[in-house]
Amino acid sequence: MIDFSRRSEEAEKIDFPDLVSADEMKATLRELRLVNAWLGGAKACLDSLKPLLSSLAKTRPGQTLRVVDFGSGGADIPIAVVEWARKRGWPIHVVAIDFNEVACRFASEAASRHPEIEVVRADVFHLCLRAGAFDVAVYSAFLHHFTGAEIAEILSNCHGTVATAIVINDLQRSRLAYLGIRALTRLFSSSEAVRNDGPLSVLKGFQRRELKEILARCGFSRARIEWRWAFRYAVTIPPGLREP
Repeated sequence: MIDFSRRSEEAEKIDFPDLVSADEMKATLRELRLVNAWLGGAKACLDSLKPLLSSLAKTRPGQTLRVVDFGSGGADIPIAVVEWARKRGWPIHVVAIDFNEVACRFASEAASRHPEIEVVRADVFHLCLRAGAFDVAVYSAFLHHFTGAEIAEILSNCHGTVATAIVINDLQRSRLAYLGIRALTRLFSSSEAVRNDGPLSVLKGFQRRELKEILARCGFSRARIEWRWAFRYAVTIPPGLREP
């Protein structure tokens, strides 16, 4: 029996790059791109980013919008953000950060026609970023890989480097979400990592109360949490809302 009342502490396969071959990792990233498209991951993130970036573009006409995407994987989110900004004629620079070397190579290839995207291999726990280096920081389907204490550390460390907002898009943990992704990955996935990590990622996902507790630990108790299809939470944290 699965206990949905608590987050799973089991590590996903892709958390151990040495255990996943380069070919399997690339197959996983290709399938995750489809999952992002089909199940609204990219849309959920864009829906949170659009008003923030639109406001910045209007108040700072002609200035480059600065975005950092942590745990970027195959750079799906950076590509979607850049293409959206291009249509509006807004200059933008997106730094896509990931620890996995194969993911960084895959992202660089995927973003080869998007010079606005800079792919950087780095450890989220050992970053040296100057204050106000970015307008917006994005964590899309990334934070569920960590414990609550680690998430609090990541967000606290990031806070000072962001001038406008932190945007989080991550999974809701529920029986229906688990059964749905388990069925989809069994039917359509050819990647062993996706078949394992898809359902497990839901078990490592969040319930609203858990997100509130983590955010409160960082001083973000007034951050906005919204539910998005399919089975996702979108969180927006303006740095000005941080409490002592």
